[in-house]
Amino acid sequence: MKRAVIAITAILALAGCGAEQETSVDRFSGAERDVAQKVEDLQDAGESRKPEDICSEILASTLVDQLEAAGTDCADEMSKAIDDADDFDLEVREITVNGDDATARVQRGDGGPTATFEFTRENGQWRATSLGAA
Repeated sequence: MKRAVIAITAILALAGCGAEQETSVDRFSGAERDVAQKVEDLQDAGESRKPEDICSEILASTLVDQLEAAGTDCADEMSKAIDDADDFDLEVREITVNGDDATARVQRGDGGPTATFEFTRENGQWRATSLGAA
């Protein structure tokens, strides 16, 4: 449970307050594009300081439940992670879709560290189950 909090905090810290840039969404199509859009949505929610959007629109219910089971409120944890972040620039490098599961290799900015985000289809939309496996 605490791992979920640490992983989310780490990936939001990886993200950055980068300048306006083209998104990586346009390089993908179909389900891959939908997954890339979720990564873009995470970046936007972080930049806009909207932790509630991360909890309600981006994270899978299982991940939100893990946070709550660990004794914390999702929005509070996301707010802390956003406050700790100094960069929100996320670039999707590669996406693999396998049925209702997907992974995305995401890089912070140009030449920054890369992490793997995991997604599942939940109620017809892609939701993050993990943000930041190295």
